[in-house]
Amino acid sequence: MKKILIVDDSKFWRLVLENIFKSRGYEVIVTEDATKAIEIALKEYPDVIISDYNMPGISGLQLCLYLRSIPAFSNAGIAVLTGSDDVINQFWAEHSGANKFISKLLTKDELERVLLEFVNGDFRANKNEKSMVVNNIYDVLEQKMRKEILNREVLSLIQFARDEYFVIKELKEFLKNFSSFDSIAFLLISPVAGRVYNFGFNLQREFLKNYLVRILEKPTEPANWNYVGEFGAEIFVKEEITHFILKYGENEVGIIAASNVSDRRNLSKVIYDANESVSLLFNTLNTFTEFKVASTVDGLTGLFNKKELLRFLEETHNLSKYNKKPYYVAMFDLDNFKKINDTYGHLVGDEVLKILGKILKEAVGDKGIAGRYGGEEFTLILTKIEKDEVVDFIEEILQKVRTAEFPHGKCTVSCGVVSSENYQSPTEVLKAADELLYIAKKSGKDRATYMFLPTDKEIKKIMDVIPTEHQAQT
Repeated sequence: MKKILIVDDSKFWRLVLENIFKSRGYEVIVTEDATKAIEIALKEYPDVIISDYNMPGISGLQLCLYLRSIPAFSNAGIAVLTGSDDVINQFWAEHSGANKFISKLLTKDELERVLLEFVNGDFRANKNEKSMVVNNIYDVLEQKMRKEILNREVLSLIQFARDEYFVIKELKEFLKNFSSFDSIAFLLISPVAGRVYNFGFNLQREFLKNYLVRILEKPTEPANWNYVGEFGAEIFVKEEITHFILKYGENEVGIIAASNVSDRRNLSKVIYDANESVSLLFNTLNTFTEFKVASTVDGLTGLFNKKELLRFLEETHNLSKYNKKPYYVAMFDLDNFKKINDTYGHLVGDEVLKILGKILKEAVGDKGIAGRYGGEEFTLILTKIEKDEVVDFIEEILQKVRTAEFPHGKCTVSCGVVSSENYQSPTEVLKAADELLYIAKKSGKDRATYMFLPTDKEIKKIMDVIPTEHQAQT
């Protein structure tokens, strides 16, 4: 039988309600004071609480809020009885935590039917849930205050969502207030981008990513992954890991994982109390990343779009002038792309663009960025490459395109490559690369033209990778 707690300052209503439930064999506890009701609830753990709305001191709504803040009563049934003079704000009623509001103006038979139907619902207090040590109403008030402070502190980080690394670093420092740990990692995940922030785990980045993803109940496969932090060489987890899955609504938005946590109970309690705010923070960071990607990335190829290319080019040019170190721009154009579209259709043409985009993205790696300039034109901005490496690098890309499998067969590209060292503006660099691309097109396609002449040694390397039928043209 369920245990029922009745709270009402009216002796008449206490007797009426007590008689309804006791006559059916329920265990009933009665009190006239809401403050006393909280103390009773913390000792007896009733499965159902029936409370009057309007009482001296603490109201029925406040009683609901207090009890719902205690995990043991998260699944208990709470009904609030209202009289003729009670004016209830609908918003606060919906957010009070009460399961049902019942009018005292109902007929005796109808009131009895509604109350018994409610009590027979699937309500139970969880007596095993004692992660919060609560002895009286003052403990409840203190813990509500602590929870509000924690949530306010976490939510204050949302204003810095533009700088995700700063937010994650601040969150790490915030958690260190409640427990020490050897290492901590944060996974943020959405269909657009997954990000792994590592602080201290001596693990390979792919292994750490896969380890965290396996923790998720319904893993999402993002289009791109980014890794921040120092990663090691280990492929085995040797530490004791404590992890927390963060959900926003039904969606898993991230994970916090820490090793060798000194006070696991305290850290768990903090993340539990601030869970809603931390999840909102992670969801906001994911949303901001999605908007950022949408505004900077070409939807078809996943490469940077023209707007982001030009922004990066200008930034790179200014830095190049300051450091007195040149960068290189390579413009690519798919040969005979119009014929591919006309012959095989635009769907095949789109697949061709995707495959070329993937080749360029994999090739550029950390040497710079790859972008789609427009149509079938692509651009590489190379910032971490030496002059004597450029020719080999570009020729390898041309060869990869020649040997790649495309939906309709084979493809080639033409390319123009220029160094920034003799130009005053980024626009001049881009224009020069485009002009060299035009020369490559007019001189036979499937080749690259360079602003600088390669050495004899480099020419030999080029000839070694170019098929025999193309060498005469070269």
